[in-house]
Amino acid sequence: MNKVLLICGSNRKGNTEYILTQLSNYLNNCELILLRNKNIEYCKGCLACHYNNECIIKDDIKLIIRQLINANLIVFGVPNYFDNVSGLFKNFIDRLHPLFKSQQLKNKKVIFIFVGGGNEKGTEIELHNAIKGISKYLLIDIKKEFSFKALNKDDAQQQIDKIEYVANEIKKYI
Repeated sequence: MNKVLLICGSNRKGNTEYILTQLSNYLNNCELILLRNKNIEYCKGCLACHYNNECIIKDDIKLIIRQLINANLIVFGVPNYFDNVSGLFKNFIDRLHPLFKSQQLKNKKVIFIFVGGGNEKGTEIELHNAIKGISKYLLIDIKKEFSFKALNKDDAQQQIDKIEYVANEIKKYI
C-alpha cells in the first residue's frame, strides 16, 4: 500500500507537476500519478456506478480508484484555469462517482495543492470553492490547502523553500 498518493491534474508538464515531483522527492513511500498520461474517458452520466459502485467504462479509472482507496493520504495538485480546476481534473472528479454511495473515501486524509498565475490567496479562494463538491460528496477529510503563484514555465522552480515547507507539513499527516 502506498502511504501517499500524489495526483497531478495538469494537462502539461508545468508548475503543478514540478511541485508534486519535488514533493515526491521529500516524501517516503509515495506514488505520483499524472492524469495527463492516463486514459480517462468522460463520464457518460449513465448512473450505472450509482447502483453498483463501479463504472462501466473500461479505462484507467478503476485502477486509480483502487489506489485512492488504498492510500493513507492523498495529495491533489490542481492548476487554476479561469478560477476553476482544469478540465482534466474536473473530468477525473466526475469519474469518482462510484465512490459517492460506497463512501470508500470517507474520512480519507486529503491535501490540496493549488497552482495559479495570479494572487495566491485568490487562487486558494477560487479553487477551494471549486473543490467543495468533491469534499461534500466523497466525505473526504481535507487536512490542508496550499496555494502557489506560478504562471510562467519555471516559476515553481524558484519556490524550493516553500515546496520543502509544504513537504514537511504533509509529513505531519502521514
